[in-house]
Amino acid sequence: MNKILTFLLVAAVCLGLAGVSKADYEKTKIAVLDFELKGEGFQTDDMGTIVAEWFITALVKEGRFEVIERSLLNKILEEQKLGVSGVIDESTATQLGKLLGVKVIISGSVMQFGNILEINSRIIDVQTASIIAAENVRSMTAERLQDLVVQMAAKIIKHFPLEGYVVRRKGDEKMISIDLGRLAGVKTGMEFVVFKEGKMIKHPKTGEVLDVERIQLGRVVITD
Repeated sequence: MNKILTFLLVAAVCLGLAGVSKADYEKTKIAVLDFELKGEGFQTDDMGTIVAEWFITALVKEGRFEVIERSLLNKILEEQKLGVSGVIDESTATQLGKLLGVKVIISGSVMQFGNILEINSRIIDVQTASIIAAENVRSMTAERLQDLVVQMAAKIIKHFPLEGYVVRRKGDEKMISIDLGRLAGVKTGMEFVVFKEGKMIKHPKTGEVLDVERIQLGRVVITD
């Protein structure tokens, strides 16, 4: 019997919706904090909250994230007396993660200086309280801030690749079925890289399994 093939999403061109997968899929649970405002000339003092809302909308539209409702987030922040906005420290990240049951916290800032507008965003692992990735986008103020937020969200989403399994192959045809669908955020036009599991990579002294070799077999494009 052939080994089950694992695949990893490497790029996505969202053109439409694929079918709903029958397999259970656990979405990544995320909390998005208000963005910190740096500089002057913002249209409103609530711009940090507005940016966070736009960011949440972009993540939810992707279909593979469970984002904490802002009302619940604000309630917990208030109850715990955590005045969090933009930047959080190690103890706050760990505390928030436990209270909200999230794996990742997104924080960031919006900076305006001269005619330049820049958005910075960080992905924080609540278990280690460390920044595991950071992204930024920059533009002239003539461009809509909301457009920049959408660009930023797209960059952040790339740090959460989809993984699943090839579950069926139709004979010699170049058609396969996978165990992910619309509920997991799969869309027509998405491209996956197909891997076969190879040898286990072990530590030479301890014998601990560090990783499993991945042998690339090809690419898959979602058509239906």
